[in-house]
Amino acid sequence: MTIKFISVINYNLVKQLQFTYHITDAITPLDGRNRHKLQALTPFLSELALNKYRIYVEIEYLKALSKHKVIRPFTQKEIADLNKLSDSFDEEDYKKLREIESTTNHDLQAVVVYIQRHLDRSSLKDQMEMVHFGLTSDDINNLAYALMTHGALKDVLLPEVIRVEKKLREISQAYKNIPMLGRTHGQFAAPTIFGKEMEVFKSRLSNEIKILKNHKLHGKLNGNVGNLNAHTLIFPKTNWINFTKSFVSSLGLITDLLTTQIEPYDSYIYLFQTLFRINNILNGLCKDMWTYAMLGYVTQKVVKKEVGSTALPHKVNPIYFEGAEGGFGLANALFSFYSEKLSYSRLQRDLSDSTVRRSFGMAFAYSLLSYQSIVEGLDRIAPNKIKMEADLSGHFEVLSEAVQNMLRAQGVKAAYQKAKDFFRGAKVTRASYQKFVESLPIQKEESEKLINLTPQTYIGVAEKLATYEK
Repeated sequence: MTIKFISVINYNLVKQLQFTYHITDAITPLDGRNRHKLQALTPFLSELALNKYRIYVEIEYLKALSKHKVIRPFTQKEIADLNKLSDSFDEEDYKKLREIESTTNHDLQAVVVYIQRHLDRSSLKDQMEMVHFGLTSDDINNLAYALMTHGALKDVLLPEVIRVEKKLREISQAYKNIPMLGRTHGQFAAPTIFGKEMEVFKSRLSNEIKILKNHKLHGKLNGNVGNLNAHTLIFPKTNWINFTKSFVSSLGLITDLLTTQIEPYDSYIYLFQTLFRINNILNGLCKDMWTYAMLGYVTQKVVKKEVGSTALPHKVNPIYFEGAEGGFGLANALFSFYSEKLSYSRLQRDLSDSTVRRSFGMAFAYSLLSYQSIVEGLDRIAPNKIKMEADLSGHFEVLSEAVQNMLRAQGVKAAYQKAKDFFRGAKVTRASYQKFVESLPIQKEESEKLINLTPQTYIGVAEKLATYEK
């Protein structure tokens, strides 16, 4: 479901959400050297964005009270003025909000006062005290964070993950006919196809993307300890359960009716665990690409003006895969911590989650940087066919699997031992391999099949799998 507010504050407000700052003053690289790569997250996860969403939720709640006839009907002009209050919220407004907070020493109460001051100068002056009626801070905060997280996920992170998926698919298609030696335990193993190995990562990623696309965050609006106490006492004729279900669902969220003072973070934890898995899958890709570069199985694009090493001018380092690996480590450390920390709040409420959720943007940002780095890294690599061919031709011992299984199928006793005695630890050439096969007690037709076999052709259905669609 598309959340209406997301389209209102999307990228057209990126410039509006930029603060005046100096890169050299930034404490983390997220707001320093890498800020230009992360601007797409700013409309969703910045401090200004948080307060913009808070104002939006407060305004929508006030409008809902009017719509459900809890308070008087609003005119179209009054509704338009309320919408403008959240839509036009910018840096100057944020500064005013912080000035209020310096007195209240409470960030959400500052939002309430900020809205009330605007209403005090309008025809809605008579309704200014109904702002935040019956609510606790987390009624607003949980919904604001859900909208922020939803927007960052659907408009920024998910498209970038899909971009990685698309790039992997392009590579698997382009290199579906390039055989190479497999490596198990780091040692030479049965041959495979480079494109098929890339398709393995693509397929795993596709499964997680489906989960992300269908994921829904939850939200709550039910007062101090989740029972709508004040609402029911003061306006007993209103069906407040239906009201809260209607309101939360109108924001594109799933309503949680059974809560304490705070919204349980279970839907977030499920999301974070999905992102954790995605990051782990792609971290594995980074490590494999690093290893392929080390083995010489892939070459890296040489950009003339770039420098690989201050000490060794010849080097072209796999820095994008290394950088992504570090970023995934940081992001997943946070996602893992969130999943553990946010699963419990003492009794009806403790405030430790407030500190934690303010860091969501860090985990998203490091994930985004890593996705971007992977795309850049994949754009710069190509299979080294010469090296792959040389390794295949020089290691006929990897056909030991084919031989021992053929012997089994032919009913030869001690089939595995016969293959082991010849192949294990040996350097097998094509000539020595063929001579060994000719000595085996198997049918001529099967013998010829093995004699004509090479590491390049012993690839099973790898080519089909490289382009396989579930």
